[in-house]
Amino acid sequence: MNSDNPQQMDGMELEQLYEKLHTALHYQRVEEAEKAARELLEVAPWSTTSWELWGDVLLAQSKLEEAADAFKKAVELEPANADAERKYASVQLDLQQAKWERQALESGDLSQFRGAANKESGTAAARSALFPGLGQVYNGEYEKGLVMFFVGLALLTGAVRLVVTWLAPSQSLSGLGAVLGYIGLFGGIALYIFGVYDAYRGSQKEQERPLVPPPTEFQDREE
Repeated sequence: MNSDNPQQMDGMELEQLYEKLHTALHYQRVEEAEKAARELLEVAPWSTTSWELWGDVLLAQSKLEEAADAFKKAVELEPANADAERKYASVQLDLQQAKWERQALESGDLSQFRGAANKESGTAAARSALFPGLGQVYNGEYEKGLVMFFVGLALLTGAVRLVVTWLAPSQSLSGLGAVLGYIGLFGGIALYIFGVYDAYRGSQKEQERPLVPPPTEFQDREE
């Protein structure tokens, strides 16, 4: 059988073409994947798999609307195709998000683009005033916030032990324990002040950071 003629491909050759397309997509060889997908559509336009894979190729090329149409076609051919239905729904959400972002830019309403942009600097500082690191977590700086939180716990432990010896003379600390206690006391105060200031400034910097432009897909269409 001559596989150069796509209309004469048998089931095995179709499976090989499917595998070739999957491999090209996996290794992000988009041009090769597109060529294989077009060939599949010529051979098996009735196949839900052909349309789903064509949608995957279009999605890899950031052609969201065309990808949505392909996934929709796959679902129409086989309503039980859960993967195609999931991909169609996901692309629809992406399209709605991109549309919303474009409308927000056109209207000048940029307040919702970043989660931290809506975080109040005073609230961030107040959270860090409760305990170091909480304001950073509020700002979305999770790693920094967790580090500051656990360092704060360690310093607080040393400071509490020192204060207990002041309040209860019967309690005593070794020389090393006293050193660690003073480190905990003064280090904790320093961390507390820094945490409040850093949370306040972190929130302000996030609000001042330039917003990213909308997806290039919409820019290209308008141009």
